[in-house]
Formats: sequence, structure tokens, C-alpha cells
Amino acid sequence: MTVTAPHVHRLRAALAAALCICSLCACAPRIELPRHEEAAEDMAAFRARFVEPGLPGAGVAVRASLLYSTPTKANRTDVQLFGEFDRPLRLDVRAGIGTMLALMREDQGGLLAFYPGQKRAYAHRDPVVGAQLLGLPFPFALRDLAMVSAGHFGSLVPETPNRVRAIPGGGFAFSYETGAVRRLVLDRYGRPERMEGVLSEHFKAQVERDGQKISGPRVWGLEFSGYPEDEGDPVGPAKTLTLTLPKGDSAVLRVKAVTPRQEPWAAKALGLVLPAGVEFIPLERQAAPAQVREVITGGDDGTGNPAPDSGR
Repeated sequence: MTVTAPHVHRLRAALAAALCICSLCACAPRIELPRHEEAAEDMAAFRARFVEPGLPGAGVAVRASLLYSTPTKANRTDVQLFGEFDRPLRLDVRAGIGTMLALMREDQGGLLAFYPGQKRAYAHRDPVVGAQLLGLPFPFALRDLAMVSAGHFGSLVPETPNRVRAIPGGGFAFSYETGAVRRLVLDRYGRPERMEGVLSEHFKAQVERDGQKISGPRVWGLEFSGYPEDEGDPVGPAKTLTLTLPKGDSAVLRVKAVTPRQEPWAAKALGLVLPAGVEFIPLERQAAPAQVREVITGGDDGTGNPAPDSGR
């Protein structure tokens, strides 16, 4: 087929237009946020965006992937966190191939966790302690994780810092003497960049599970990145939360979707009814076996069998 000159010109124009559109989509302009050169202004911007506004709804649904890594292995799971901000909240954990590994429910009475592959359920009156005894690395309750995923830090960060230090390159570090968060680093736009705190004795890093001791302070750090406005999208919460733990352990939570819910969840949707024949174990009286603690951190597929390295 012969292509005439007018056809060639129209084709070139169409290609040029398509390239322009692709270029605009790939390189959306970064939203310029106000920069703060004083610590008080930076903290005020943080509180105005991440603390003082009301929650986006009565409840939330969060879809994410969690990659837990140690110096020798890695394990990826898919998680769904959903429910009411005031509790109850549910957490479903699946293997990368879709197998359900654990179902958890946090409410005012504590934490209940069911492992269908083992036909066992575990409970603890303290939801933070219970989750850590079961191998969840995050140093706070599911409620706090749901709120932080939705961009709300009011339940974690104290109101008044004890010390303030400027960070090279912009931003400030605010230190606290009490509470779960002992250090909060804000960038020059008033956005959380990192939080730090003392790691609970109830969570063990890989080297500790292998029988070694950690000398010095056991500290956790949680870094926030992937703010949507940096890619030209509307302002929103960080999409990537990276938890650093002693001796090279880390957990990366990549948030795929956060859906606020205005209407209350149906009670049935947030319930966790144990099937008949399930062995029930109170964690206050009996420790969870190693294979349970490794469902998240790697080494078990939820049935008591070693799991393949799914993070490579």
C-alpha cells in the first residue's frame, strides 16, 4: 500500500501527540508544598495534616503486601486490614499464592488469632503483646497501624516533644521521653519521614530466634516514603512503610489501597468464629510454637511445614 505525503504528515502528528501525552503521564509535575525552616512551623504543619483532621470515616479497608527480610531469607505475604477505627478490626494474612495463613481480630478484649492450617487459635488480652508473640513485627496495635495507613498519627505521637534537633538537608527530629514513639523525624514539608521507639521484649528478631543475644539497645525504626504528591497525585498518606529491626531484619509494607468507610461494618463481616475442633491456646499461659511465629517472618507455610523462600 502506498502512503501519500498528507497521510505521512497526519501520522507524524498523531505520533507526536501520543508521545506528548505519554510524557505528561510519566512525568506529572510534583506538587510544591510549603517548606518550613523553623521547628515550630514544621510541627504545626505535621499536626495540621496528620493529627488534627478527623478520621476519613468510621472505618477503613487496607490492602497491602508485607515483605519480611532477614540477612538470610525473605518472606512475602498479602494482608488485608479492615474494620472500625474504634475497633473491632480484622487482619487476614495470605501467602503469595493465595493460601490463607492467619485470621486475626482485635477488639476491646484483646487479640484473637486463628491459623486454619494448624487448626489452632491463640488469644491475648493485650493486642500489642499478643501480635508480637505471634510474630507480627509492628510495635503497636492494629488500630494504630490502620490509622497510620490512613495518614492519621494522633494515637501514636505525643503532643509536646522534649527535645528538637535540626536535620541536615532540612527537617527536624523531635524526641519524646514517654510513649511508643520516642523520636519523630519530619521532612521540611511537615511530613513523617521516620519514627523510632524501643522494641518490646515480646518480639524476637531472627538472630534471637536462633538463640543469640542482642547487645545494646533494641530499637525499631519506621520509615515513610512514596507520598503520592511527589508523583503529582493528590496529597495523601505514604504508600510504603519500612520497618527496620535489630541485626538486619526489616519489614516493608507496601500499601496498595486505602478505602475509608463511612457506614459501620456489619458485625458478621468483622466476626471471627472458630470452627469446631480448633485447639484454643491463651498466650498468657502458653507460648506460641516457632512455626506460628514464622508465618509472617518466614520459615513456615502456616501448616507447620517449612515454606519456600518467597521473597527472592
